[in-house]
Amino acid sequence: MRKKLLSLLSIAAVAVSFGQTYTTQNSGIPLQSFGAREYSIVDQNTAWITYFDGSGNQSYPKYIGVTTDGGTNWKANLVSNLPSNALISDVGAINGTTAFIVTAPASGSGAANGLWKTSNSGTSWTKVSGVFGTNSFGNIIHFFDSNNGLVIGDPINGKYEMYKTTDGGNTWSTLSTAPSTLSSEEYGYVAGRVFLGEDLWLTSSTGRILHTNDRGATWKSYFSPVDDFSGEDSSANMSFSSSKYGLLIDNTATLWVTEDSGDNWDILESNSYFDGDISYIPGSNGIFLSTGFNSESELGVGSAYTQDNGKNWTNIDDGQQRLFIGAHDCKSVWVGHYTSDNKGTGGILKLNDIPNCTLATTEQAATKVELKAIVNGNTLNIISNKEIKSVLVGDLTGRKFSEVKSKDVNISALKTGVYYARVAYADGSYGTVKFIVK
Repeated sequence: MRKKLLSLLSIAAVAVSFGQTYTTQNSGIPLQSFGAREYSIVDQNTAWITYFDGSGNQSYPKYIGVTTDGGTNWKANLVSNLPSNALISDVGAINGTTAFIVTAPASGSGAANGLWKTSNSGTSWTKVSGVFGTNSFGNIIHFFDSNNGLVIGDPINGKYEMYKTTDGGNTWSTLSTAPSTLSSEEYGYVAGRVFLGEDLWLTSSTGRILHTNDRGATWKSYFSPVDDFSGEDSSANMSFSSSKYGLLIDNTATLWVTEDSGDNWDILESNSYFDGDISYIPGSNGIFLSTGFNSESELGVGSAYTQDNGKNWTNIDDGQQRLFIGAHDCKSVWVGHYTSDNKGTGGILKLNDIPNCTLATTEQAATKVELKAIVNGNTLNIISNKEIKSVLVGDLTGRKFSEVKSKDVNISALKTGVYYARVAYADGSYGTVKFIVK
């Protein structure tokens, strides 16, 4: 199944000086208007990146970038032995010499799916056997530490295709605890993951979030406030500052907050943020960075940061495209841009400083919002510790069946299946909870 891959167009592929806020780094890819897409950051000095096409031609570059000096020098290596129809979905690094990439078909299928390994800083790559097949679509690789990692693909026969390693990628085995889909139409996305420590969240085409906090041994399923994380009409990016607290920005410029790992979401009233990418700065006390890369967005383009978990935002700059974020700590934050020529000039920016960005001393305190859905015969009862204004009931495909100004909903017309209730509270916030009709 072909995935919708985000294709961004460079507004202006020219060399620009970003003053003291960002330092322009040369990403090395020998293609004009290409920028950094996905990041795998090992430490302050060592990071790997994938690239994307901002020229408008919608090509899929077969290059992987690596730095071992904090980005002062990036080397872009061509993965020359990939199938011609392959795209690079994601990258996961062990150190400065050893890394893995996941590939999938940009068109067709077959051998384009794969897991590939380098042990010489990207100079050459070897395909790993036993991971993915002709019916696969490879999306994600993530290492929790130097030994334990997961490789994830789209569902096959109603179950996500997952593999695990416990020896740094030397051997891989099928993950028997991989979660099932709730809809035959559900699939994941290229690099559609958010991680922090032992926690990993996966996004999907139904707006569902899959969450593990034990390296894939168990999974929980949540409903996000969006219908699709990367669809034509619905998209979103999210990030977490703890296992519980996270922010999500959708394509309607709405900022959402969760305090229970993504099970429930409320609107967070704020301003001056951007709706492109969002990332928590690991180790900080509630600092997130947001970027804007769509000039047609009502929020514009630029970047901003928050020091209070999203309540207030401070502009870093505006009027310039700021793309995908890779953050390791307060001193190691990268933001994608575009190369200005075919010599690899530019393509990535390094953030010089975020004021008062220091290591956190306490985890974000969460004020738990209780929200439960109980099916009682033909009636759905919504229970919450907040005043409820209205309840909307829909299914996983995005269809909406009813909306009532009550905490009790007549569901006699619903067939057997899984549904969601989106609750509007009297204070203007929202919450979402799933329920099952048997």
